[in-house]
Amino acid sequence: MDEITLMDRSRVLHEALEQCGWENPEEVIQRVKRLDLGLPAEDEFAVICSWLGKCSLVHKLDQQQVPRSSRDFYQVPDLLAVFNTDNNQYKVLIEVKTKQDKYLTLRAKDRDKLLEYGELLGLPVLFAWKYHSVWMLFDISHFKRFNKNYRVDFFTALSNSLMSLLAGDVSYQLGDGVGLKIRFKKEEVPQVDGDAETWKTRLEDIHLLDYLGAKNTDFSPRILSILNTCELEEETIIDDVAIQQSFVARSGVGYMAHSAIKALLELKESNAEKNIHWRSLLVDESPLESISNFQEALNDALHQKIVKYIILQHPKEYPVFIKDDDKAGGER
Repeated sequence: MDEITLMDRSRVLHEALEQCGWENPEEVIQRVKRLDLGLPAEDEFAVICSWLGKCSLVHKLDQQQVPRSSRDFYQVPDLLAVFNTDNNQYKVLIEVKTKQDKYLTLRAKDRDKLLEYGELLGLPVLFAWKYHSVWMLFDISHFKRFNKNYRVDFFTALSNSLMSLLAGDVSYQLGDGVGLKIRFKKEEVPQVDGDAETWKTRLEDIHLLDYLGAKNTDFSPRILSILNTCELEEETIIDDVAIQQSFVARSGVGYMAHSAIKALLELKESNAEKNIHWRSLLVDESPLESISNFQEALNDALHQKIVKYIILQHPKEYPVFIKDDDKAGGER
């Protein structure tokens, strides 16, 4: 175990001991598990931001406030992040939420205290909301008064998301008919065990089919990784001389880069549960190295007519802190 990992786990253990008391070992064990696996949304969002490539710094903010009276005026958000566009650098505070309902509600007093903290540091306050598998990043100003509290609906959050502009997220869609084709030639009589047959085969052909119907035999592993993030329709045809397999992308289905990381990490997992321990990826980034430069892979796939569309979403309404040269059609 390296020193960074050891320090992180030691901090979790110490925090659990402080919260539960040093004389309650069973309670401490349960608290350690909650701390280490708890707050998974914050960990997941931090890893995604780091992986997408435009975030030069993201870290959790210690929310143990002193003096206690400060809690009446300030609420410390979950994360501080620094994003770099082609033109500017943005330092922001982020509150992370997960909710499956189409409305995200914010208490009025919590909104006021978050804004006070942001004003104290001179930084904008954003919300990262995970709705099912979709992440949105939007300004706190999109919460509108509703009865005594504030709320934002899913469509407003999505249409004003800054995931593309700040974090580098994109949507993409493969062209119709894109898929992987594999042909194995049968070479020996099979071993028969009931209804099961075991053939010795030789790989005769493997190629990608682009959306114009052309064969592509010169493709990189990272192009193949894009196909692995998509829903595929599988077909196997067996005749007297060969076994042919095809994996064709479903037509008209769009995907988001920030969701692709989960699919790619799950492919790397050998266990059946395929649970991603996001917290461990904050300490050890090596599992992410083999699936880095996803944007470059998408660009290559676009040129090779595998990906048909790459979409960068700009918000419907820009927050006041976004500079003109980062707005769609803005001055350069």
